[in-house]
Amino acid sequence: MDKLKLLSQISLFEELPTNELQLINDASEMVQLKRGDVILSPHQRQDALFFLKEGQVRLYRMNKQGKQFTVDVLVGGNTFGETATLSLTDDDMYAEAMTDTCLCIMPTDQFETFIESNPKIAMKLIQVLSNRLKDVYSFSEHLALNDVKYRIVYLLLKLSEKSGTRHKQWQSIDLKLTHTDIAQMIGSTRETTSLILNQLKKEEVLKKELYFAIDANRASELLNQF
Repeated sequence: MDKLKLLSQISLFEELPTNELQLINDASEMVQLKRGDVILSPHQRQDALFFLKEGQVRLYRMNKQGKQFTVDVLVGGNTFGETATLSLTDDDMYAEAMTDTCLCIMPTDQFETFIESNPKIAMKLIQVLSNRLKDVYSFSEHLALNDVKYRIVYLLLKLSEKSGTRHKQWQSIDLKLTHTDIAQMIGSTRETTSLILNQLKKEEVLKKELYFAIDANRASELLNQF
């Protein structure tokens, strides 16, 4: 696998010339992760930035009772982690691979040195941070302030937009999700989640063969009714 080519496809680095990409290539490590691997946690911090080339990563928090609450879902081209001056996560955040995932990891001290001589990258990192904060606030607000049915529909619609493909009104969700996975992501019980998922199937808003697929038009209409 050509790591230099993978780095060039990270949104933060897409405009860099080859010689500067080579500097990042030399300073970073590429790792392959399996679905379910925990990348970051409050007890497993790393002073590094993570450049997500392939796969999906879920950022979430967990309360003292063990209930998880999803903050964002990242797809290829995204960056997460923190530097001394900018943080794209925080000390209470977990990051977990939702699929088999390819990451490039760069120590923060080397990244800080690199951006000092590349102000365009520094400005782009600020833009990435700003956009991420908007996404996190929106995602968190929708999942925190509404009932379980709304949370499920909103989550699945967003996952379909990030990971799926569209065929007529149906948008696939190209992730292997169990009822338990979905319950954890929205902070609900498996029993309640299963009940609502079955209801959505009967209403023909949702279907499942190998993966879930959602009727994007009906899902949007349903969210507007709340």
